[in-house]
Amino acid sequence: MGLHSARWRVHCSAVDDVSLIEQSLRWLTGQACEVNLEKGKSWHGSEQTIIETSVSGRKASSHALSRLGKEGLQQLLDEGVSSRLDADKVLHIRISLAELVCGEVSLVREGNVEPTVKGRFKVESYPGQEIETVTIELIHELIVNA
Repeated sequence: MGLHSARWRVHCSAVDDVSLIEQSLRWLTGQACEVNLEKGKSWHGSEQTIIETSVSGRKASSHALSRLGKEGLQQLLDEGVSSRLDADKVLHIRISLAELVCGEVSLVREGNVEPTVKGRFKVESYPGQEIETVTIELIHELIVNA
């Protein structure tokens, strides 16, 4: 089993270094990723840029998830993946934006108020398979191969 796709997304304010954040997202997702920059205004009217990077396919998507490193992947398992999975078989992850632009990847806990990067990973599973079990097996495999 594997992943169908991986997507990372961040909302940048007018004072953020969009270029640095884009470079960091490219590194996180993989250099062959698709990048989408959307400029607009926030709900309150201030300028913002939404940066989204994505890849599809098992190998590229698994590589993007493996960027969490052994510690991050183990943290996912320790905290449990069931609360991070939705009905569409998507695994949701948030990492620290400040640490990412410094070249580090660390998961943030629920309720954290610092700026984050949101990850969405479409898990490959089929009828009769438990999505949580498939996800746990995938993460174990990534830890072993890291």
